[in-house]
Amino acid sequence: MITHIRMKNFKSWADSGEVKLAPLTGFFGTNSSGKSSLLQMLLLLKQSAEHSITEEILFFGDETSPVNLGNLSEVVHGHRQKGSLKLEFGGKLETPISIDYSYPDESGLIKQVSFTTDRFTFDLTIVWNRDVVAVDNIHYLLKSGDDEYKAQVDINSKKIQGDPLRAKSMNLPKNQLSFEFENLFSHVYYLGPTRVHPQRLYHWQGTHPKKIDQSGSEAIDAVLSAGVRKLKSSNREDATLIEDRISEWLQKMDLAHSFRVIPTSSLDDQNYEVRLQKSPSSAEVTLADIGYGLADVLPMLVYCYYVEEGSTLILEQPGIHLHPKVQSELADFFIEVVDERKLQILVESHSEHLLTRLQRRIAEKQIPEENVALYFCRNNDGASTIEKLEVDGESGDIKNWPENFFGDVMGDMFAMTDKQVETIAETEPEG
Repeated sequence: MITHIRMKNFKSWADSGEVKLAPLTGFFGTNSSGKSSLLQMLLLLKQSAEHSITEEILFFGDETSPVNLGNLSEVVHGHRQKGSLKLEFGGKLETPISIDYSYPDESGLIKQVSFTTDRFTFDLTIVWNRDVVAVDNIHYLLKSGDDEYKAQVDINSKKIQGDPLRAKSMNLPKNQLSFEFENLFSHVYYLGPTRVHPQRLYHWQGTHPKKIDQSGSEAIDAVLSAGVRKLKSSNREDATLIEDRISEWLQKMDLAHSFRVIPTSSLDDQNYEVRLQKSPSSAEVTLADIGYGLADVLPMLVYCYYVEEGSTLILEQPGIHLHPKVQSELADFFIEVVDERKLQILVESHSEHLLTRLQRRIAEKQIPEENVALYFCRNNDGASTIEKLEVDGESGDIKNWPENFFGDVMGDMFAMTDKQVETIAETEPEG
């Protein structure tokens, strides 16, 4: 799990400060307030860790990557000619790692250090001055109780080359830390705001998707893959297929009564149809014949049940095409998968309905208050700021509700009331 993020001079963020992440974290705010940039930092690190060219410390992306940020000059805050770029995140390991190493102290005596920890912080700092770019700092910070141990990454060149994820450490067992870094980001998945258009037929060649496409194009492959694997399993807990859970939530969201993926008449052509019923008595139709909202939410439901337990799922504008009722139900869905599958859900949204349902569930104790972190982002004169929303654990109220959080709703209501009073006064006879 990712425990916190921080960035300096990254896009609209001069300094985000330490932003603590919970199992369920929501980022809200106006357009271009910096919400997406907070998550893009994680996607930048993920695609850098997975990039095949190991000489590049940061892979800013291309048309096939989760995020395409162009280059360093486009990423730095204010497009400044010189300064430093800092990217930092904290991680909590599923399995604690044991550290045992020795180092010479100031007097030259060899010191021995041994400890076990399940937390680390990764910090990358890059400095630049016009066309000269250098790595200023790359280190892991490991915590054991109140003590901190820094693993400085040793790179021979001062240019942006030499993979920090695979370079040798000065003191600590870098290979082990590198593995933990890469393992963490291999379980980070991203679903963007634009979903693939629903198809009438889906062609599946029996593959088992290991990565998730940001548009949801592999959602049906994932359903079929999960079904095959679970049917072969002897574990009775795996007896319920992914289709059943999806059907349950589609019913709760009032989007469909049933959901199934079936082969076409010929098994040899490897084509499948997604068949749905809107109600118990209605005819089955294909996914291509039903509203776009259902096709929009389907990849979210699939991936939350398909990814490995303990994964981190980044969802950008998950309710953008959904009815307010469905947006509210999404909050309940997220709460369930966070609890049952130990997922970490990071959501960037404008949905008042999703937020209100989260507030209600906190008050109802359906999710521990400490398992939710909610933030509001602003952008003033090109610089982003972030404020943690203080939710009352008893009432669910937000104590520091930002001005015009979701627009001036109350102002509109008062204006309508004034207009109604004015209209009545104009139509009533005098005297």
